Amino acid sequence: MKKLFLSSVLLFPVHSILFSTPLPVHCAVNLEAVSIQNFGADFPAKSVSVFETERHRVWINLTNTQGLFKQILIAYITGATNGWDHNYDALTMDSNPYADFYSINDDKKLVIQGRAVPFDPADTIPLGYKSNITGDMNISIDHVEGELNNRAIYLHDKETGTVHNLKSGDYTFSTLTGVFTDRFVLSYSPDKNLGLDNFENSPLGLIVTSKNKIIKIKSNHSPLKQVSVFDAAGKLLYIVQKIEKAELEISSIESGSQVLFVKTILNNGNTITKKILF
Repeated sequence: MKKLFLSSVLLFPVHSILFSTPLPVHCAVNLEAVSIQNFGADFPAKSVSVFETERHRVWINLTNTQGLFKQILIAYITGATNGWDHNYDALTMDSNPYADFYSINDDKKLVIQGRAVPFDPADTIPLGYKSNITGDMNISIDHVEGELNNRAIYLHDKETGTVHNLKSGDYTFSTLTGVFTDRFVLSYSPDKNLGLDNFENSPLGLIVTSKNKIIKIKSNHSPLKQVSVFDAAGKLLYIVQKIEKAELEISSIESGSQVLFVKTILNNGNTITKKILF
């Protein structure tokens, strides 16, 4: 099967301090990811010595089993701010035909994001992606350095309510095609409410119940447009589109007792996620 890691060289004037330590790269990576690790390695910083520079960095990968590979960098480093920095931030080129992956800051989609030091353990960073394919994808840590070596790094999946420590392994999730800028948040705290203020905060009139392995959904205010069911790991178990009815009954999910998440999109544009015990 054709590999999905095609991309082009990252061409941004990113400050050499971010990348002054050459790092080994994978045998099969996209060129944008190679640039994240090595860009600027041949241009040592002149104004800041290694003793004055504080670095805490994490490289995060988006992959799948067909060879997709997209990498981003979050770097807490001397000289950067938590806003836009021409010398420390780089916009994604969106050059991979299959998927894009980025962190988000001030509505900018960044393949490289510099953050201020000292490192703030309460910091949170939204992550987004675009997919032109459907199926399972993985988010994982490639490697870390500095203070981040000693800290857990959590991925919050706002669609399923899952909080996963990436230090313990990859996070696998299911996706449809589209652009998703409000699903994931990176943090250093397992606080389950982080980034999930609207989770289960559904408007009156939507009822989701589970009994005898049958899920029933009823909307009193707007017809149902789409319903998806995920397990706690983010795996898509069921989806139906173009419902155009006020009620739906799902009896085709085969599973033992577990917590499931039912995501409902209404015709009026509201998106509601409810947690149920199946």
